[in-house]
This record gives sequence, structure tokens and C-alpha cells, in this order.
Amino acid sequence: MLTGISAKFAGVPAIIGSLNINPNAHVTAKIAGVTLDLDVIWGTAMAGILVVGIGFYLRTKLTAGVPGKLQVAYEFIVESIQNQVRTSIGEQGAKVVPLAMTLFTFILFANWLDALPGGHEPGLFPSPTGDVNLDYAMAIFVIIGVHIASIRTKGLRGYLRHYAQPFKFLIPINMIEELVKPLTLALRLFGNIFSGALMLTLLSHLAPYVLWAPDIVWKLFDAGFVAPIQAFIFSLLTILYYQAAMAEEGAH
Repeated sequence: MLTGISAKFAGVPAIIGSLNINPNAHVTAKIAGVTLDLDVIWGTAMAGILVVGIGFYLRTKLTAGVPGKLQVAYEFIVESIQNQVRTSIGEQGAKVVPLAMTLFTFILFANWLDALPGGHEPGLFPSPTGDVNLDYAMAIFVIIGVHIASIRTKGLRGYLRHYAQPFKFLIPINMIEELVKPLTLALRLFGNIFSGALMLTLLSHLAPYVLWAPDIVWKLFDAGFVAPIQAFIFSLLTILYYQAAMAEEGAH
């Protein structure tokens, strides 16, 4: 039986190799000698417009009476983030809530673009979080804010002193840890979203062999589970980094 199954799927690698899939393909343009990935740029812009547009829409529909479904969902996310920040950082971390909320909703909408018909194909609306450049930009922005919050909380001396905790000989390791934080934060998001886009691309190219059902199933799984989980993890790690930065000395 196993021999029969192996023989049946023996040609699959050859089929995949013949598809000539290039998951790194983009619609590009050169401006002043710099190559820009236009599909990533307009995907980022669309996700940003959705975040801002829904925010303004909710502002006009905001009510203290019976809220709509969208307001209920939005308030649930905000309250969840507020509770997480209050538990992790305390009341002094209230300024982190808007950042974490914005990151969550932006990444969620950006991840959902892959669920659109053909969204994983270059030229349409591929998920911009599947491009490592956007993920690096968000991670660097977060980590710079974390260091600024640490300096404001502990003072410059306290900030520099934390690199020598708990022992001075760990200074190089602590510095390396701080340097790799934006890398791990970005690559965690990139790896999961890129792999999902690659899976969708593969399934779409294999359509004559596996039909359309697996593509639909994977899109539903990606949109309903992977996309919100990755947005949640990024925003949660942002809160935890701020927690470590704003903690009093000896409270880590």
C-alpha cells in the first residue's frame, strides 16, 4: 500500500519544479536609482487606509447606548489590550495602548489582504507583512520607542546600568540581545506570513491537479487563525518589551 502511495505521488516534486514559482516576485519601479516594490507599497497603503477609515467611521457611529457589531468588536480588542498593558506595565503604560492597538489592527488588515482573490499574486494586493522590509521597519520603530521609554523611566544612567545586570561580564550578551530584538520581532512575523503566501501561491499553481477546494480551505484558515494570531503576537511582544523597559530596577 505504501509503495502504491509513493508511486502515485512520485511525480509531485517534478510538477512543483516545473511550475517556476517565484514567491519573491514584485511589481517594481526605479526612482532615483532605488528599486521600489510597488505592490508592497500599495498593500501597505490599503491596510493603513482601512485602519484610519474604520477609526473615523467608528467615531461617527460611537454611542453609549446599544453599540453596533463593529463597535463591540473594536471595544473588545481595546479592552483586551488595556487589560494586558495594565497587568504587565501598570497605569503608567497607558501610552502603549494606542501603539499596540494600531499595530494589531494594521497587521491584521495587512495579513488579510492575502485572503482576497489573487491577493498572494504579484500585481494585486499581496500581504505587505509578507515582505521583510515592512516588518523590519515596524520592529525598528517599536524597539526605538522601547529604548526611549526605558531612558525616560530609568534615566540615562539607569538605562546604561541595566546592560550590566545581573553581572558586568554579561554586558556583551545583553547588548547582543538588544540588537537582535528587532530581527526576531520582524522575522517571526515575516516567516509565518510569507510561508502562508507561498502555500497559497503553490496551491493556485497546482489548481489543475488539486482543484480549488484546498485553496479556499487554506485561505479561510489563514484569515481566521494565522492572520489574527500573528497580529496578536506582534502587539503582545511590543507590550512585553515596553514592560521590561519601564520596569523599575530589580523588578524584572
